[in-house]
Amino acid sequence: MPFDLLRGVASCAGLLSLLACSSPDRHGTRSGSPADALPPNVSLLVPEGLRPDWSGDGRRLLYLDALVGDVFELDLATRAVRPLTRHFAHAGFTRARYLASGDLLLCGPRAAGAARPEGGRWHTELWWLAADASAPAVALEAPCFEGPAVSRRSLRIAWTRSDYPDSVIFGRSEIWTGEIVVENGRPELVDRVKRLDRSALNYLAFFETQDFRPPDERELIITAYGHRGGEVMGLELETGTLTNYSRSWGYDEAEGVFPDGKHVAVEREPDTYTATPRGHIDIWRTALDGSGETRRLTRFSDFAGYGANNPVVSPDGRRIAFGLRRTDGPHGNGHGIFLLDLGEASGSGS
Repeated sequence: MPFDLLRGVASCAGLLSLLACSSPDRHGTRSGSPADALPPNVSLLVPEGLRPDWSGDGRRLLYLDALVGDVFELDLATRAVRPLTRHFAHAGFTRARYLASGDLLLCGPRAAGAARPEGGRWHTELWWLAADASAPAVALEAPCFEGPAVSRRSLRIAWTRSDYPDSVIFGRSEIWTGEIVVENGRPELVDRVKRLDRSALNYLAFFETQDFRPPDERELIITAYGHRGGEVMGLELETGTLTNYSRSWGYDEAEGVFPDGKHVAVEREPDTYTATPRGHIDIWRTALDGSGETRRLTRFSDFAGYGANNPVVSPDGRRIAFGLRRTDGPHGNGHGIFLLDLGEASGSGS
């Protein structure tokens, strides 16, 4: 999520007055790179890459080679890498997620982005790619903003429609759900329903979908940017009820939900009391019981100029794949994918 979007929302809400309350920057006291001083439970998977996603069996990872780039698949047992999108023409992809069928859901611009903001990153659409990647990706004729959510049990998906960056203060931010139906190798996105818009939070927040909450998937875990800095929230799909789970004045962005549905891995900057984080972000585990209880899992931001991002939880709940980020780069940048071994057998890693 772009920090200037948060700044625009904050100015609308008058939250910039909280700048005076921001605590001193105590991050980045160590020199060098966190990649050169990994703790015993963290290992490097690939030296270049970003935005990983687990396969349903936990044996493979999808990832990108750039913020708008190609999609690759890593076999965790052999460390073999398979390119999935280099064999057909496209304008780049910004997200790649496994569907329950083993096929892929992608986000990416339809046209080349050389003359568009950040390579077309903010003007993307949903695409479907068959598991064998034998043919080009097929457009699902729906715009998407940042990452979509995918069901673990069906071909149900959720995505965000947004007017960013063309309009911020009065721009649209909506969450939709739908179902992918594939007949004779051709996908179609059906049963499209708008579930949420900015009126739910007095037009002061922008949204991003993340995950359907297991095991029953009746709730969608989302991020509300600009609301108290950024909050992890749950959207009850049947009633439209919103629940604030992070309950913190600071930057909290929902990422991977643990398979038992009790916790979520979060990008967090806990000592920032403004709507604009400084970028010293690490991975935390936040409870989804309404308590706001959270526990830090990585310490990459202890190193000057670095942080951690994009955590996704393995299907058994024992491992988290995540990225190394640089604070001087665009939000969401990644410089290698790492594996955090939680060393526990429970679905929540508690």
